Amino acid sequence: MLKVFDIRFAIGDKLLLDNVSFELKPGEFLAILGANGAGKTTLMNCLCGLTPPSNGSILLNQRPLSDMSRADIAMQLALVPQQQETAFAFTALEMVVMGRTPFISTFESPSEQDVIDANNIMQLLDIGGLAESDYNRLSGGERQLVLLARALFQSNRLLLLDEPTNHLDFRHRYQVLSQVKRSCIELNTAVIAILHDPNLAQLYADKVLLLEDGKVLNYGERDVVMTSENISRLYGIPATSYQVAQTEFFIPQNVLGQAPSKVLIITGDSGSGKTTLLTELIQQCHKDDIPLAGILCPGEMKDGQRFSSDIVDIATNERCLFGHRTGVLDKKTKTRFSFTEQGMALGIKALSPNDIHIKTVCIIDEIGYNGAKRTRIWSPNSAIISHGRKPSYLGR
Repeated sequence: MLKVFDIRFAIGDKLLLDNVSFELKPGEFLAILGANGAGKTTLMNCLCGLTPPSNGSILLNQRPLSDMSRADIAMQLALVPQQQETAFAFTALEMVVMGRTPFISTFESPSEQDVIDANNIMQLLDIGGLAESDYNRLSGGERQLVLLARALFQSNRLLLLDEPTNHLDFRHRYQVLSQVKRSCIELNTAVIAILHDPNLAQLYADKVLLLEDGKVLNYGERDVVMTSENISRLYGIPATSYQVAQTEFFIPQNVLGQAPSKVLIITGDSGSGKTTLLTELIQQCHKDDIPLAGILCPGEMKDGQRFSSDIVDIATNERCLFGHRTGVLDKKTKTRFSFTEQGMALGIKALSPNDIHIKTVCIIDEIGYNGAKRTRIWSPNSAIISHGRKPSYLGR
């Protein structure tokens, strides 16, 4: 989708970018991290074609960016700026429809179908209710979602996001990036995002580029690049004072703002029938051809306590011993329950599927287990049904 070869950019004697190279494939999410003044915005301007690099080359779909017109570039990629205000009282829907501009002639107006398609994009992002609202009167998070809708309406091939979470609150920060990630997965959209928070890069990015004083400090797969040492050097903080978020970090789906997703928590005492209920639900889903993923943990009870438990991969029906109660405190789980390596491996595999369908129901039996609760579950737009023993798991 995009190849950048040794680009340099200088203003007079000041070198702002020095031999920056990377590439991006369809469906990949690249996060660019760097301290203030590292050259991130300059790099983004070069990628948009707004500022030609002094040296080097940029290929967009195997075509030199320097040989492409502004209209050609706009048909291939779309930019989501940090913020945008307009002197006119455009509605949110009108702002989204503007994404059609590169595809129509100077004196041509958007068609009725364009308006319908723009409305559909807004519905997809859960902002359909804002269609007739004055764009200038929307909150910062709502504006960002409108700009994201416009960008997706313009091009779902390559998105460039210039600090998309700047000035956003907690909810909108994850909502915007979750919608972008969903576009990567469902539409094979390539994404480049300038981010300030390394934890967000750890959660959403496939690749990471660390930019330091205009030079590439490191670039590659997220798990290779995102080390405490690299982040500490990038921002000039002690290595012991910053810990990169682990991949097990779990953000509740309702915070992500993915409207089609729903979470149901089943809670109750041991032996109250939670697993039995889930077993019946699984049987009903099979009858209705509803795709399933996750784990089931049928157990054996003794003296009112769970004595042992198997683990079942719901998608494949693979089964093995998960764990059993011991007479001593287990050092790893900090409980009197010990888990098998085979059971843990099966659980991680079952909770980390690569092919979750948009209508998949994910079931997690005994999410409260110390061994299972740290596993991150990525399930775009799917329902999650889990059960635990503590009522504090319940949201409302």
